[in-house]
Amino acid sequence: MSQNRVNPAPAGPLPDRRPDRFDPATAEMLAVLDAASDVHAKTLRPANTTKAYASDWKTWTEFTAEKNLPVDAATRGTFRGFVAWLWQRGGAPTTIDRKLTGTVVTLRREHHVVVNPDDVLAARELLRDYVSAAAEKQEAPRGRGQAPALLLPDLRKVAAACPLDTLAGLRDRALVLIAFAIAARRSEPAGLCVRDIQDDPNGLVVDVRVSKTRPRTVAVAYGSNPTTCPVRAWRAWAAAAGIAEDPGAPAFQHVDRHGRMLGAMTGQAVGQAVTRAGTRAGLTIKLTGHSVRAGLATEARRAGKSREAIAATTGHVPSSPVLDKYLREVDRWDPAENAGMGIGL
Repeated sequence: MSQNRVNPAPAGPLPDRRPDRFDPATAEMLAVLDAASDVHAKTLRPANTTKAYASDWKTWTEFTAEKNLPVDAATRGTFRGFVAWLWQRGGAPTTIDRKLTGTVVTLRREHHVVVNPDDVLAARELLRDYVSAAAEKQEAPRGRGQAPALLLPDLRKVAAACPLDTLAGLRDRALVLIAFAIAARRSEPAGLCVRDIQDDPNGLVVDVRVSKTRPRTVAVAYGSNPTTCPVRAWRAWAAAAGIAEDPGAPAFQHVDRHGRMLGAMTGQAVGQAVTRAGTRAGLTIKLTGHSVRAGLATEARRAGKSREAIAATTGHVPSSPVLDKYLREVDRWDPAENAGMGIGL
């Protein structure tokens, strides 16, 4: 009995995929389409990302000009030289790594340079060697370091210190608690509209569409403590601000000293609001916009949440080394993870 089967493609030369295989009119049309798609993609890219890449590229052009190198010289030697140049100028490891990333992205996207991943890896290995050598010499760490995590005891102080008789106070409480619940980067609350925060019988469903990495949806449950409940805080702010029935309104808005709302907050304004909230609560640490993100990851791990559950909220991939930094802070005191604990010392 015969069986149906898919016949293999006949052997022969591969189809010609060279760009010059098109006739001139088609090639011109495709070039126009390429240019238009580039412009369209740029308009959708977050403004802070575009600004960061522009800053990274400016630094790269300063380096290549000083060393008399072409700006499109993407080689193992130039990338290592860039890292060495930045290190000698006192750059922090995270800043150097980000500038290397931004430069590579711009070389690929804007200048159509083929960059060998192994060359970039070699530059990053050099950076790690610099960091290790500095540690052996007991040099002071460079940069500001990791943002202090906003942990639950301090979160309660921050929420309690927000004045609930002003629009600004209601906004700050809702902003900090929602940002904590979704483990937000500072740009993410700034990108939320009212339609992105949907009511649910169990709380809220927050659609984080504006994100540095990739969009995610976070289920925000009612809190057991009314003071720190993000659901109640959001509804109180939305009702007082009169935005609950306006799906297109920015979820979090500037409020002046007269109680007037002046439009959407920027990511920088979100970070400043978190810092002010910490100062108002009398915290001994200086909060940044990233503190809420670090705080959620830390407290969730302490509560026994899995890596996968935390990554789903933060937007990391479960294997992310950045996520590891948060989890390690907790896991190092877990008897199951600490080789020296519980052995009879």
